[in-house]
Amino acid sequence: MVYCGRPSKGCAPCRAKRTKCDQARPTCGQCQRARRECPGYRDEQDLFRNETSKVMTKAQAGTGWEDSKPLSTTPLLNLVQDGLVPTPATDFSVAPAKMEEHTMIATRGLSVPLEDEATYYFFHNFVSEDPTCLTAYSHVLPTLYRQESSFSALPKIIGAIGLAGLSNMKHAPELMVAAGQNYARVLRAITASIQDSKEASTDQTLIAVILLGLFETITCSSPESMRSWANHVNGATAIARLRGVDQLRTKIGRNIFTSLRVQILVDCLQRRLIVPPDFIDWTEIAAETECKEMLPEQQLFPIVGRLCALRATAERYRNNSIGVVTLANIIDSDLEDWKNNLPPAFSYSIIQSANTEQVFSDTYHVYRSTWNVAVWNLYRCARILTQQIITAWLSRNSMPNPALHESQQYRSAILLANLAYDICASVPFILGASHSSIYSSRLPRAASGTVLLWPLYLVATMDQQLGGMRAWIITRLELIGRMMGIKQAESLANVLRTKREITAWDKFETARADEVVDDW
Repeated sequence: MVYCGRPSKGCAPCRAKRTKCDQARPTCGQCQRARRECPGYRDEQDLFRNETSKVMTKAQAGTGWEDSKPLSTTPLLNLVQDGLVPTPATDFSVAPAKMEEHTMIATRGLSVPLEDEATYYFFHNFVSEDPTCLTAYSHVLPTLYRQESSFSALPKIIGAIGLAGLSNMKHAPELMVAAGQNYARVLRAITASIQDSKEASTDQTLIAVILLGLFETITCSSPESMRSWANHVNGATAIARLRGVDQLRTKIGRNIFTSLRVQILVDCLQRRLIVPPDFIDWTEIAAETECKEMLPEQQLFPIVGRLCALRATAERYRNNSIGVVTLANIIDSDLEDWKNNLPPAFSYSIIQSANTEQVFSDTYHVYRSTWNVAVWNLYRCARILTQQIITAWLSRNSMPNPALHESQQYRSAILLANLAYDICASVPFILGASHSSIYSSRLPRAASGTVLLWPLYLVATMDQQLGGMRAWIITRLELIGRMMGIKQAESLANVLRTKREITAWDKFETARADEVVDDW
């Protein structure tokens, strides 16, 4: 018996036309309005087919995946050539004529449908049942995925990410072609849905757009992928604004909002943008019903939002550098207060270890959850950027008291070095250093790896870093790319190996993407 995929309980005509069936009895509303006979609803046993005879025939004939027809690139290429959909950042047109044998998916002689394998890969690597695991939306995805809806983009983007991950892990470009085809279908589905304000504001639509950004991270091969990720964050932000404060009335809506606001913070920090003011206001409203695990991030959000505003406007007030550095010192003080007032549940253990390839220097951290890792590293990145504003001012100006000036420089240098070390010390918990790490657990490793990318890049481009830290970070990024199938990690490792800093994030606001391709 073979499970036939995600079930639809609707009647056959509604399933065929992909319309939402209200499952009314004796006839559904869609059939009644269309004045057609409603055949009723299938038994749940029909969700399984007896494939025994087919499998036996295939086994006796000695045929397998080698004789299967390779996936065609035509649908995606036609869409791109006709200009009907924008192309994803990765070039999906290059693929071998036939899938390599090592990409075949089979279990005990029974072939597994590629779509099911891709879906399984996604949920196994990016979704956890633990609500505090990593992303606030991860544990609501199974619920949204199972819900009946006429909107088809969500399962397609989940399939696209799964196929892209499998392609990276199995070195199978053919699977990336299939991922690109799904990506194109998702863009068409979202384009159609946003024509209807009610459909555009659904949970499924917002999650699908957020996952488009994850797809770009998995397939990233150029700065254009980074720009595409930022564009998807902008799109999700627009949809969240359309949803308004009402999105905070449900638990699922609040969880999605929490996930999106973290991505908005990272985007604004990277590209020197101001956080939308309404998101600051909604965060305060959401705090009234926020679960205790999410409160530290909620309290951090407005502080980092002020840092984003300072970075976005600092260049305009170059002549008032005193004002800029004063604000930076106030933000730095607030970040210190945030750290000192964290609840015990957000504490971490410092473990002594031999200086191995997995651990930089001789200690690493063990956290209670990967969500804690993400929030801690967001704080560290924010504080690094704040201290960089302060140290830049100190390098250009002199304080009236020379001793105080020297003391401030020394304090900032020590603090920056410690922040960089702490980010590196958070890596083994995710990539593996002991039984306490998630490396050997059932938590979603690939999703955990994505939150390390920007913090590691930021540390690698700092002036205040310990000897050997940059080289160690490159090896960790390569490991994330190789073992988790995240192409952006490999791309960042290549950049760091050849250049000191990549400026694509800052340049995208003032330059076209093709002007910064050389940064890769």
